[in-house]
Amino acid sequence: MDGNLQNDLTEVVANDKAHVWHHLIQHKMFETVDPNIIVEGKGMRVWNQAGKEHLDAVSGGVWTVNVGYGRESIADAVRDQLVKMNYFAGAAGSIPAANFAKRLIEKMPGMSRVYFSNSGSEANEKGFKMIRQIAHKKYGGKKNKILFRERDYHGTTIATLAAGGQHERSAQYGPFPEGFISVPHCLEYREAAQDNLGKLTVCVRPMRLRMSSCVRVRIPWAA
Repeated sequence: MDGNLQNDLTEVVANDKAHVWHHLIQHKMFETVDPNIIVEGKGMRVWNQAGKEHLDAVSGGVWTVNVGYGRESIADAVRDQLVKMNYFAGAAGSIPAANFAKRLIEKMPGMSRVYFSNSGSEANEKGFKMIRQIAHKKYGGKKNKILFRERDYHGTTIATLAAGGQHERSAQYGPFPEGFISVPHCLEYREAAQDNLGKLTVCVRPMRLRMSSCVRVRIPWAA
């Protein structure tokens, strides 16, 4: 794309502003400015409705286009599969699923099966269900707690928000299901800063449930 659009997208922009609910963005601004509509992509670059070029450093905005844009070989393979068999529920198998599962397992020693899902949120939901089912079958339903670390992100469904450590994302969406326990992030035990007195300041956080207090101790700097 050379940045010059062949078609007038004024109506498209108007339809977007009137009818599309965008993810993770406040819509108040669209009362005075137009939304950013991505029209085309090639490699790592995308172009919006005004022909402005962007370097996509976040892989589709949510880390999902790691293969880049405009890959004709991928598009051709998808097209061929859609014509031959576009979808059937996972209760039955398919040729691409069986072959791809084998290739995935070859890269994951110790694993034996693949469950295909549509998103990270759905994959985590399935994982939670597996854990709870195992708890019922082997432990009478008692071992059902799921630990998650502070600042973790696992998705935006109700259960994955319950298992998320970014509380600004879960505000006003409760109440949440029980059994999800917050623990300190492992990197916190490596947090250190040397001040101008040659001392090491270490942040020590005991295990807790959503507590934000922090005890700081000072120890001699070991250079």
